[in-house]
Amino acid sequence: MKGLFIKRITWYLTYCGLLAYLSGNSYPENIDGKYCQPDCDKPVSYLILNSDNTFSFSTMLYGGMSRSGNWNLIKENKIQINTNKIVSPNKPYQMPPPQIITILSSQKLKFGNLLYTR
Repeated sequence: MKGLFIKRITWYLTYCGLLAYLSGNSYPENIDGKYCQPDCDKPVSYLILNSDNTFSFSTMLYGGMSRSGNWNLIKENKIQINTNKIVSPNKPYQMPPPQIITILSSQKLKFGNLLYTR
């Protein structure tokens, strides 16, 4: 009788563990870091996702521009960024609406039509 009880408890805990695992996020565990376009050897643009859910983005395109704000995971493979600050030496920019970044892998993000890699 005691053995049957232990088997049932073991099965129940395994079932709960599997449910917890399957309902969790399937994005790579460590998505924070520096992502560059076209690559990090000579980047034209780069995006840094910090572990405190802040980001910074910088590009040499359009005469140079940088921006910063916060990011949140909104789906298993989607990040929403919200820009709080833009710095540009050439002209003022309007704050963009929230933007979506797709997580392709732990090494690749798709931001707009561009691929960013670590």
